[in-house]
Amino acid sequence: MNSLFAKEININSDKMEVFEDDGLAVFTGKVFAQTKDIKLWADKLYVYYIKGEAKRDIQRIVAIGGVKIEREKWKAVAGKATYFKGEEKLILEENPKVWHEKNLVEGDLITIYFNEDRSEVFSRSGGRVRVKIYEK
Repeated sequence: MNSLFAKEININSDKMEVFEDDGLAVFTGKVFAQTKDIKLWADKLYVYYIKGEAKRDIQRIVAIGGVKIEREKWKAVAGKATYFKGEEKLILEENPKVWHEKNLVEGDLITIYFNEDRSEVFSRSGGRVRVKIYEK
């Protein structure tokens, strides 16, 4: 799998605040972010970056509240999603669910490693990982 977020991200929201000294842009209210092949919806989006001469190099993206992510036949929902660009890792928390086509995985914490084409699903406090697999 390629990088979750491409070099260009288009973000729409009700409000944007930029904290240049902290390398942080905060988008609030009906946030919609889109790249070439990813769509993301959330209540709030934090974009952490390092400021360069002519651009901002995104390091981490945190989406909070009603998070929904779609990419091709893959879909995820969660209360919180954190993407680490350098590691190509996505952590889904707060009742995360991930679908690939009709197949479903649920747990308390889901980590997706895009560079390794693998994922881990964890349960906490004696909970269980839940999986639904459909034959083709």
